[in-house]
Amino acid sequence: MRPVFSDEDEAFREEVRAFYRKELPKDWFGGLSDEAEESRRITHEIKKKLAKKGWLTMAWPKQYGGQEAPLTRQVVFVEESAYFRVNARDAGTGYLGIAIMQHGTEEQKQRFLGPISRAEIDFHQGFSEPNAGSDLTGLTTKAWREGDDYVFSGQKIWGGHLEQADYSFFLARTDQEAPKHKGISFFIIPSDTPGLHADTFANMGGGNQQIVYYDNCRVNAQECIIGAENQGWYIAATALNHERAFVEHAANGARLMEEIVELWRSADRHNANDHRTIVLRNKLAQVAIEVQVCRLLNYRFIWLYGEGRDPSYEASQVKIFGSEMTQRFMHVAGEVLGFYSQIQRDNPKSSHVYLGGRVEHQIRYQPSYTLMGGTSEIQRNLIATRGLGLPR
Repeated sequence: MRPVFSDEDEAFREEVRAFYRKELPKDWFGGLSDEAEESRRITHEIKKKLAKKGWLTMAWPKQYGGQEAPLTRQVVFVEESAYFRVNARDAGTGYLGIAIMQHGTEEQKQRFLGPISRAEIDFHQGFSEPNAGSDLTGLTTKAWREGDDYVFSGQKIWGGHLEQADYSFFLARTDQEAPKHKGISFFIIPSDTPGLHADTFANMGGGNQQIVYYDNCRVNAQECIIGAENQGWYIAATALNHERAFVEHAANGARLMEEIVELWRSADRHNANDHRTIVLRNKLAQVAIEVQVCRLLNYRFIWLYGEGRDPSYEASQVKIFGSEMTQRFMHVAGEVLGFYSQIQRDNPKSSHVYLGGRVEHQIRYQPSYTLMGGTSEIQRNLIATRGLGLPR
């Protein structure tokens, strides 16, 4: 199942590495969970340069801003971006654009896909609700027709930063009488639509989350609905499958493992044979194996997608294994650093800050990995029903 990377793919890998080594500051922290203003600014600038090179959506059709490059070339780009802790696979390039490509009208493809490929627009995701998280079929946000418009009323939670987005894409119930998953539609509306606003609150990782309100927002029906009315669940499934196939877990794990091993060797701990060191060495070895297993699960998903298959439960496998592997890794990394794993990166005593404070930061952030994109419990249910054919 492993993609066969061609000589051209490997040459491109070196090109991507050279680009990031040149463009990133030496003290780059980065990563998905870094919400510092300076980090966002640098990421935005780099994404514009990546878009100019055509790398963000290189496997897409040329008519929609891509290069029609082999899927393996796109995999190389995503892997190396994650390794250098650049969040190059955002909602638009990572999963919304693919859903629009498969389910949108030609006008919608022209309206959204080109700007996504050029890093010109950003999106807020409105799936989870205060009382409907991983079980999205329980959502209560409503949409109804009034003349040529849809009107929206409801709340969403967790899905990014509305104030930084140009559009909000979300699910709303358009048929109150239909079975749960059959009465849902998929919408994209401008973030400055009257009645659309957000309340912000802090999370454990030092960033922010939001509750977003749709207070009788009114948008032209033809412009905002993606696909057919009441078919939004199937469009959302396309987006979710690609969101859950999170290539970044393996690449992030490989990078941090290299850094921990380098730190371990610099302290000459690789030559120690006391009981604690032996136990930690075995734990690190186990995590190193899991990082490679995670990568192979990613490759399997990508191979199936490239074969024209619908890798639904396989995406859930990637999601469970990658998120739980990352959580286990952070606990082991905390053991390796000991009390130093509690020191934040902005501590004035820089000599006490190991690995840039990344382990401390990730220990705080990692509980979210098994929640966002659908909890591990929900993913296991999907594997049971879709993969193993078990009854609901």
